[in-house]
Amino acid sequence: MIGYPPFSLPNKVLKKQEKTKVMSTRKFKNGEQVVVTDKVSRYEQQTHGTKPGDVGIVVDYCYDSYYQVRLKSGRMVTEKSNAFSKETPKTSKESFLEQIEKAQEKIKATKAFIAETQSKLVFLEETGSDSFDENEFKAFHTLTIIEQSDMSKIEKARAIALLIAGK
Repeated sequence: MIGYPPFSLPNKVLKKQEKTKVMSTRKFKNGEQVVVTDKVSRYEQQTHGTKPGDVGIVVDYCYDSYYQVRLKSGRMVTEKSNAFSKETPKTSKESFLEQIEKAQEKIKATKAFIAETQSKLVFLEETGSDSFDENEFKAFHTLTIIEQSDMSKIEKARAIALLIAGK
């Protein structure tokens, strides 16, 4: 018997294996659609261009939790089961909406950074200082918040708490 691993087992062992039923704990069934995860081997990624998110169909269970999968591109990939997931791939619309959401979060963070940097510049101009001191800036900004008459006490307290927390 030649198989994987490449050696033959003695007849006694073969007969014993035939008598005992081995429960199959397969993660995927043949014909099932799978998605490549980020745990795909570097070899597959670099040599064959397999990347996370690629979709394929399980062709066969090979050995020791390895599966053979035919990708939509037509390539065959043999990888461990953790390199695949049963998740259904996102549609183009879902992936575009996700990208838009991530971009809007980045824009919001960038706008907050710009506003903070501009307030630091205002602080440097009003104090006439060339060097920036974070503690002086926080004290100055706290006084600016207190002087605003259009804010209630609770709004002022929240603004000062955010400033102290560094957000």
